Amino acid sequence: MSDIPLEIQMEIIQRIPDIKWVIRCRSVSKSWKYVIDSKDFVTGHTLRHQVNRHHLLIRTQDRDDKKVKYVTLLDDDTFPHQKINVFVPDAVNKFSSDSEIIGTCHGLFCLYEREADTTVIWNPLVRKTVTIAVPNKWDRYFGTIIGFGLCSSNLDPKLVKITYVYYPDKLQDVNTRTHVEVFTLSSGRTWRSPLSGNVPSQSIKIGYSQAVIDGVIYWKAVDRNIHVDDRRRTPNLIVSFDLTSEEFTKVNLPDPLTLSRYADLSVSNLRESLAVLKFDMYTPREFCDVWMMIGQGCTRSFNKLYSISAPHALIGTTVGFRKSGEPIIEYNRYTPNELAIYEPESKHITNIGIHGLDGTFFVHSYMETLLLLGH
Repeated sequence: MSDIPLEIQMEIIQRIPDIKWVIRCRSVSKSWKYVIDSKDFVTGHTLRHQVNRHHLLIRTQDRDDKKVKYVTLLDDDTFPHQKINVFVPDAVNKFSSDSEIIGTCHGLFCLYEREADTTVIWNPLVRKTVTIAVPNKWDRYFGTIIGFGLCSSNLDPKLVKITYVYYPDKLQDVNTRTHVEVFTLSSGRTWRSPLSGNVPSQSIKIGYSQAVIDGVIYWKAVDRNIHVDDRRRTPNLIVSFDLTSEEFTKVNLPDPLTLSRYADLSVSNLRESLAVLKFDMYTPREFCDVWMMIGQGCTRSFNKLYSISAPHALIGTTVGFRKSGEPIIEYNRYTPNELAIYEPESKHITNIGIHGLDGTFFVHSYMETLLLLGH
Protein backbone atom coordinates (compact mmCIF):
# COMPACT_ATOMS: atom_id res chain seq x y z
CA MET A 1 0.00 0.00 0.00
CA SER A 2 2.95 2.34 0.59
CA ASP A 3 3.46 2.48 -3.19
CA ILE A 4 -0.11 3.66 -3.77
CA PRO A 5 -0.78 7.38 -3.30
CA LEU A 6 -3.03 8.25 -0.36
CA GLU A 7 -5.61 9.78 -2.71
CA ILE A 8 -5.99 6.45 -4.55
CA GLN A 9 -6.20 4.56 -1.26
CA MET A 10 -9.02 6.81 -0.12
CA GLU A 11 -10.80 6.43 -3.46
CA ILE A 12 -10.76 2.67 -2.94
CA ILE A 13 -12.17 3.03 0.58
CA GLN A 14 -14.81 5.46 -0.69
CA ARG A 15 -16.20 2.64 -2.82
CA ILE A 16 -16.74 0.30 0.15
CA PRO A 17 -20.50 0.34 0.86
CA ASP A 18 -20.26 -1.39 4.25
CA ILE A 19 -20.09 1.44 6.82
CA LYS A 20 -18.67 -0.75 9.56
CA TRP A 21 -15.76 -1.78 7.33
CA VAL A 22 -14.98 1.86 6.60
CA ILE A 23 -14.98 2.64 10.33
CA ARG A 24 -12.52 -0.22 10.92
CA CYS A 25 -10.20 1.30 8.29
CA ARG A 26 -9.72 4.28 10.62
CA SER A 27 -7.57 2.02 12.82
CA VAL A 28 -5.01 1.32 10.10
CA SER A 29 -3.06 4.56 10.43
CA LYS A 30 -3.30 8.16 11.59
CA SER A 31 -3.39 9.39 8.00
CA TRP A 32 -6.32 7.08 7.15
CA LYS A 33 -8.22 8.16 10.25
CA TYR A 34 -7.59 11.84 9.50
CA VAL A 35 -8.95 11.58 5.96
CA ILE A 36 -11.89 9.26 6.76
CA ASP A 37 -12.99 11.60 9.57
CA SER A 38 -12.90 14.63 7.27
CA LYS A 39 -16.13 16.28 6.13
CA ASP A 40 -15.24 15.84 2.45
CA PHE A 41 -14.76 12.07 2.81
CA VAL A 42 -17.89 11.60 4.94
CA THR A 43 -20.05 13.67 2.58
CA GLY A 44 -18.66 11.94 -0.51
CA HIS A 45 -19.20 8.47 0.93
CA THR A 46 -22.76 9.28 2.00
CA LEU A 47 -23.71 10.70 -1.40
CA ARG A 48 -22.09 7.76 -3.20
CA HIS A 49 -23.94 5.11 -1.16
CA GLN A 50 -27.38 6.61 -0.65
CA VAL A 51 -28.95 3.26 -1.57
CA ASN A 52 -27.63 1.48 1.48
CA ARG A 53 -29.04 -1.18 3.77
CA HIS A 54 -32.16 0.18 5.43
CA HIS A 55 -32.87 -0.04 9.13
CA LEU A 56 -35.73 0.87 11.42
CA LEU A 57 -35.03 2.78 14.61
CA ILE A 58 -37.70 2.17 17.23
CA ARG A 59 -38.06 4.05 20.50
CA THR A 60 -40.54 3.08 23.20
CA GLN A 61 -41.02 3.18 26.95
CA ASP A 62 -41.10 0.05 29.05
CA ARG A 63 -44.31 -0.55 30.96
CA ASP A 64 -42.61 -1.83 34.13
CA ASP A 65 -39.57 0.37 34.73
CA LYS A 66 -40.71 3.29 32.50
CA LYS A 67 -37.27 3.29 30.90
CA VAL A 68 -36.92 4.64 27.36
CA LYS A 69 -35.53 1.97 25.07
CA TYR A 70 -34.09 2.07 21.56
CA VAL A 71 -33.77 -0.88 19.18
CA THR A 72 -32.92 -1.22 15.49
CA LEU A 73 -34.24 -3.78 13.04
CA LEU A 74 -32.63 -4.61 9.72
CA ASP A 75 -35.30 -3.95 7.09
CA ASP A 76 -34.64 -6.84 4.72
CA ASP A 77 -35.79 -10.43 4.16
CA THR A 78 -34.89 -11.29 7.76
CA PHE A 79 -37.31 -8.70 9.18
CA PRO A 80 -38.26 -8.61 12.06
CA HIS A 81 -35.86 -11.19 13.51
CA GLN A 82 -32.63 -9.15 13.59
CA LYS A 83 -33.24 -6.92 16.60
CA ILE A 84 -30.23 -5.00 17.89
CA ASN A 85 -30.21 -2.96 21.09
CA VAL A 86 -28.83 0.50 20.41
CA PHE A 87 -26.00 2.05 22.42
CA VAL A 88 -27.47 5.30 23.73
CA PRO A 89 -24.92 8.02 24.59
CA ASP A 90 -25.32 10.17 27.69
CA ALA A 91 -26.36 13.21 25.64
CA VAL A 92 -29.42 11.25 24.47
CA ASN A 93 -29.99 9.22 27.63
CA LYS A 94 -30.42 12.27 29.83
CA PHE A 95 -33.39 13.44 27.79
CA SER A 96 -36.74 12.69 29.42
CA SER A 97 -39.34 10.31 27.99
CA ASP A 98 -41.32 13.39 26.91
CA SER A 99 -38.56 14.63 24.61
CA GLU A 100 -39.44 14.73 20.93
CA ILE A 101 -37.62 13.06 18.06
CA ILE A 102 -38.45 15.94 15.77
CA GLY A 103 -36.88 14.59 12.62
CA THR A 104 -34.45 12.25 10.90
CA CYS A 105 -32.42 12.52 7.72
CA HIS A 106 -29.49 10.56 6.25
CA GLY A 107 -29.02 8.45 9.37
CA LEU A 108 -29.11 11.40 11.78
CA PHE A 109 -31.83 11.86 14.40
CA CYS A 110 -32.68 15.12 16.14
CA LEU A 111 -34.17 15.15 19.64
CA TYR A 112 -35.63 18.25 21.27
CA GLU A 113 -36.10 18.84 25.00
CA ARG A 114 -38.36 21.87 25.30
CA GLU A 115 -37.91 22.49 29.00
CA ALA A 116 -34.11 22.40 28.64
CA ASP A 117 -34.10 24.49 25.43
CA THR A 118 -31.75 21.91 23.93
CA THR A 119 -31.52 19.75 20.82
CA VAL A 120 -29.22 16.79 20.22
CA ILE A 121 -28.27 15.54 16.76
CA TRP A 122 -27.38 11.85 16.99
CA ASN A 123 -25.93 9.23 14.65
CA PRO A 124 -26.65 5.83 16.30
CA LEU A 125 -24.18 3.98 14.08
CA VAL A 126 -21.03 6.03 14.80
CA ARG A 127 -22.24 6.86 18.35
CA LYS A 128 -21.70 10.58 17.87
CA THR A 129 -23.83 13.46 19.13
CA VAL A 130 -23.85 17.22 18.84
CA THR A 131 -25.73 19.28 21.46
CA ILE A 132 -27.20 22.63 20.39
CA ALA A 133 -28.77 25.26 22.64
CA VAL A 134 -32.13 26.55 21.36
CA PRO A 135 -32.89 30.04 22.74
CA ASN A 136 -36.61 30.08 23.33
CA LYS A 137 -39.26 32.64 24.15
CA TRP A 138 -41.32 31.04 26.89
CA ASP A 139 -44.61 32.90 26.93
CA ARG A 140 -48.25 31.85 27.00
CA TYR A 141 -48.81 33.80 23.79
CA PHE A 142 -46.05 32.16 21.75
CA GLY A 143 -45.32 28.68 20.44
CA THR A 144 -42.10 27.27 18.99
CA ILE A 145 -41.58 24.62 16.32
CA ILE A 146 -38.15 23.14 15.56
CA GLY A 147 -37.40 21.60 12.18
CA PHE A 148 -34.40 19.47 11.25
CA GLY A 149 -32.87 18.29 8.00
CA LEU A 150 -29.80 18.26 5.77
CA CYS A 151 -29.00 20.33 2.68
CA SER A 152 -29.16 17.96 -0.27
CA SER A 153 -25.94 19.30 -1.85
CA ASN A 154 -23.44 19.28 1.03
CA LEU A 155 -25.35 17.28 3.69
CA ASP A 156 -24.88 20.08 6.22
CA PRO A 157 -27.23 19.52 9.23
CA LYS A 158 -29.58 22.43 9.71
CA LEU A 159 -32.15 23.47 12.33
CA VAL A 160 -34.94 25.95 11.72
CA LYS A 161 -36.78 27.56 14.64
CA ILE A 162 -40.25 28.98 14.00
CA THR A 163 -41.90 31.15 16.66
CA TYR A 164 -45.57 32.01 16.15
CA VAL A 165 -48.34 33.67 18.14
CA TYR A 166 -50.98 31.40 19.67
CA TYR A 167 -53.75 33.99 19.33
CA PRO A 168 -53.41 36.02 16.10
CA ASP A 169 -56.79 37.70 16.78
CA LYS A 170 -55.07 39.79 19.43
CA LEU A 171 -52.65 41.25 16.88
CA GLN A 172 -53.62 44.51 15.20
CA ASP A 173 -51.86 43.45 12.02
CA VAL A 174 -53.00 39.94 11.04
CA ASN A 175 -50.29 39.81 8.37
CA THR A 176 -47.50 40.00 10.93
CA ARG A 177 -44.93 37.37 10.03
CA THR A 178 -43.70 34.64 12.26
CA HIS A 179 -40.15 34.86 13.56
CA VAL A 180 -37.74 32.39 11.99
CA GLU A 181 -34.10 31.60 12.82
CA VAL A 182 -31.72 29.08 11.26
CA PHE A 183 -28.76 27.16 12.67
CA THR A 184 -26.26 25.29 10.50
CA LEU A 185 -23.72 22.96 12.04
CA SER A 186 -20.88 24.08 9.78
CA SER A 187 -21.23 27.81 10.46
CA GLY A 188 -20.59 27.98 14.20
CA ARG A 189 -22.83 28.10 17.24
CA THR A 190 -25.03 31.04 16.32
CA TRP A 191 -28.60 31.38 15.10
CA ARG A 192 -29.29 33.71 12.17
CA SER A 193 -32.09 34.94 9.95
CA PRO A 194 -33.02 32.72 6.97
CA LEU A 195 -31.64 33.54 3.53
CA SER A 196 -35.17 34.13 2.24
CA GLY A 197 -37.66 36.51 3.82
CA ASN A 198 -40.87 34.80 2.72
CA VAL A 199 -41.72 33.32 6.11
CA PRO A 200 -45.35 32.28 6.75
CA SER A 201 -47.90 34.81 7.95
CA GLN A 202 -48.89 34.82 11.59
CA SER A 203 -52.22 33.19 10.73
CA ILE A 204 -50.41 29.98 9.79
CA LYS A 205 -50.02 27.58 12.69
CA ILE A 206 -47.45 24.87 11.99
CA GLY A 207 -47.83 21.51 13.73
CA TYR A 208 -45.21 19.25 15.25
CA SER A 209 -45.45 16.47 12.65
CA GLN A 210 -42.72 16.80 10.00
CA ALA A 211 -41.00 14.81 7.28
CA VAL A 212 -37.87 15.47 5.19
CA ILE A 213 -37.80 14.50 1.52
CA ASP A 214 -35.04 15.47 -0.93
CA GLY A 215 -33.74 18.43 1.08
CA VAL A 216 -37.16 19.87 1.97
CA ILE A 217 -38.92 19.82 5.36
CA TYR A 218 -42.71 19.40 5.28
CA TRP A 219 -45.00 20.19 8.22
CA LYS A 220 -48.72 19.82 8.66
CA ALA A 221 -50.33 23.22 9.32
CA VAL A 222 -53.62 25.14 9.47
CA ASP A 223 -54.59 28.65 8.35
CA ARG A 224 -56.44 30.42 11.17
CA ASN A 225 -57.55 33.43 9.15
CA ILE A 226 -59.78 31.96 6.43
CA HIS A 227 -63.45 32.96 6.20
CA VAL A 228 -66.06 31.10 4.15
CA ASP A 229 -69.66 32.35 4.08
CA ASP A 230 -68.89 34.74 6.97
CA ARG A 231 -67.70 31.84 9.08
CA ARG A 232 -64.16 31.21 10.16
CA ARG A 233 -62.53 28.02 8.95
CA THR A 234 -59.15 26.52 9.72
CA PRO A 235 -58.30 24.59 6.57
CA ASN A 236 -55.46 22.10 6.66
CA LEU A 237 -52.39 22.63 4.49
CA ILE A 238 -48.73 21.72 4.26
CA VAL A 239 -45.88 24.18 4.82
CA SER A 240 -42.50 23.33 3.30
CA PHE A 241 -39.00 24.72 3.91
CA ASP A 242 -36.24 24.27 1.35
CA LEU A 243 -33.06 23.55 3.32
CA THR A 244 -30.84 25.03 0.59
CA SER A 245 -32.65 28.22 -0.44
CA GLU A 246 -34.35 28.52 3.00
CA GLU A 247 -37.64 29.45 1.33
CA PHE A 248 -41.06 28.62 2.75
CA THR A 249 -43.87 27.43 0.49
CA LYS A 250 -47.53 26.64 1.13
CA VAL A 251 -48.69 23.34 -0.32
CA ASN A 252 -52.42 23.02 -0.87
CA LEU A 253 -54.14 19.75 -0.09
CA PRO A 254 -57.11 18.13 -1.87
CA ASP A 255 -60.57 18.84 -0.46
CA PRO A 256 -60.90 15.56 1.51
CA LEU A 257 -57.83 16.64 3.51
CA THR A 258 -58.25 20.43 3.45
CA LEU A 259 -61.90 20.82 4.43
CA SER A 260 -62.33 17.95 6.83
CA ARG A 261 -63.13 19.74 10.09
CA TYR A 262 -62.39 16.84 12.35
CA ALA A 263 -59.36 15.46 10.55
CA ASP A 264 -56.14 15.03 12.48
CA LEU A 265 -53.28 15.00 9.98
CA SER A 266 -49.67 13.92 10.25
CA VAL A 267 -46.91 13.65 7.66
CA SER A 268 -44.33 10.93 7.06
CA ASN A 269 -41.66 9.80 4.64
CA LEU A 270 -42.95 6.95 2.50
CA ARG A 271 -40.32 5.60 0.06
CA GLU A 272 -38.79 9.09 -0.25
CA SER A 273 -42.16 10.69 -1.01
CA LEU A 274 -44.39 12.77 1.24
CA ALA A 275 -47.21 10.81 2.86
CA VAL A 276 -50.13 12.52 4.59
CA LEU A 277 -51.99 10.46 7.17
CA LYS A 278 -55.56 11.37 8.01
CA PHE A 279 -57.18 10.33 11.29
CA ASP A 280 -60.62 11.19 12.63
CA MET A 281 -59.97 12.98 15.92
CA TYR A 282 -63.41 12.14 17.37
CA THR A 283 -63.41 8.37 16.82
CA PRO A 284 -61.13 5.61 18.13
CA ARG A 285 -57.82 5.66 16.24
CA GLU A 286 -58.56 2.42 14.42
CA PHE A 287 -58.74 3.92 10.92
CA CYS A 288 -56.30 5.97 8.89
CA ASP A 289 -56.25 7.16 5.28
CA VAL A 290 -52.83 7.22 3.61
CA TRP A 291 -52.24 9.80 0.84
CA MET A 292 -49.06 10.38 -1.17
CA MET A 293 -47.79 13.54 -2.87
CA ILE A 294 -46.99 13.09 -6.55
CA GLY A 295 -44.84 15.56 -8.53
CA GLN A 296 -43.44 18.98 -7.64
CA GLY A 297 -44.41 22.63 -8.06
CA CYS A 298 -47.38 23.30 -10.33
CA THR A 299 -47.68 19.60 -11.18
CA ARG A 300 -47.98 18.58 -7.54
CA SER A 301 -50.98 16.44 -6.61
CA PHE A 302 -52.08 14.00 -3.91
CA ASN A 303 -53.40 10.50 -4.43
CA LYS A 304 -55.08 8.33 -1.85
CA LEU A 305 -53.21 5.04 -1.63
CA TYR A 306 -55.31 3.04 0.83
CA SER A 307 -57.04 3.09 4.20
CA ILE A 308 -55.72 1.31 7.26
CA SER A 309 -58.54 -0.49 9.04
CA ALA A 310 -57.30 -2.07 12.25
CA PRO A 311 -60.07 -2.84 14.75
CA HIS A 312 -58.83 -3.01 18.33
CA ALA A 313 -55.62 -1.22 17.37
CA LEU A 314 -54.20 2.18 18.20
CA ILE A 315 -52.66 3.72 15.08
CA GLY A 316 -50.18 6.27 16.37
CA THR A 317 -49.65 9.55 14.53
CA THR A 318 -45.97 8.63 14.26
CA VAL A 319 -46.80 5.52 12.25
CA GLY A 320 -43.74 4.40 10.35
CA PHE A 321 -43.23 2.66 7.03
CA ARG A 322 -40.95 -0.14 5.91
CA LYS A 323 -38.90 0.41 2.76
CA SER A 324 -41.47 -1.81 1.02
CA GLY A 325 -44.16 0.74 1.93
CA GLU A 326 -45.98 -1.40 4.50
CA PRO A 327 -47.11 0.70 7.49
CA ILE A 328 -46.11 -0.14 11.05
CA ILE A 329 -48.89 0.48 13.57
CA GLU A 330 -49.22 0.47 17.32
CA TYR A 331 -51.36 -2.51 18.22
CA ASN A 332 -53.27 -2.62 21.52
CA ARG A 333 -55.39 -5.73 21.44
CA TYR A 334 -53.47 -6.97 24.45
CA THR A 335 -51.51 -5.26 27.23
CA PRO A 336 -48.84 -3.98 26.85
CA ASN A 337 -49.15 -2.41 23.40
CA GLU A 338 -46.94 -3.70 20.62
CA LEU A 339 -45.89 -2.87 17.11
CA ALA A 340 -47.31 -4.68 14.10
CA ILE A 341 -47.01 -4.67 10.32
CA TYR A 342 -50.21 -3.89 8.43
CA GLU A 343 -50.58 -5.35 4.93
CA PRO A 344 -52.88 -2.99 2.95
CA GLU A 345 -54.07 -5.58 0.40
CA SER A 346 -54.90 -8.45 2.74
CA LYS A 347 -55.52 -6.21 5.79
CA HIS A 348 -53.51 -8.75 7.74
CA ILE A 349 -51.78 -7.62 10.94
CA THR A 350 -48.49 -9.26 11.97
CA ASN A 351 -47.00 -8.50 15.38
CA ILE A 352 -43.23 -7.97 15.42
CA GLY A 353 -42.62 -8.61 19.12
CA ILE A 354 -41.75 -5.12 20.38
CA HIS A 355 -43.82 -3.92 23.35
CA GLY A 356 -44.23 -0.62 25.16
CA LEU A 357 -46.48 1.89 26.85
CA ASP A 358 -49.48 3.32 25.04
CA GLY A 359 -48.50 6.20 22.76
CA THR A 360 -44.73 6.04 23.41
CA PHE A 361 -43.62 4.47 20.13
CA PHE A 362 -41.46 6.23 17.54
CA VAL A 363 -40.66 4.35 14.33
CA HIS A 364 -38.55 5.61 11.44
CA SER A 365 -36.66 4.08 8.53
CA TYR A 366 -33.06 5.20 8.07
CA MET A 367 -29.85 4.28 6.31
CA GLU A 368 -26.43 3.96 7.93
CA THR A 369 -24.04 6.85 7.23
CA LEU A 370 -20.75 8.25 8.52
CA LEU A 371 -22.17 11.71 9.22
CA LEU A 372 -20.88 13.34 12.45
CA LEU A 373 -17.91 10.93 12.44
CA GLY A 374 -15.35 13.74 12.76
CA HIS A 375 -17.23 15.66 15.47
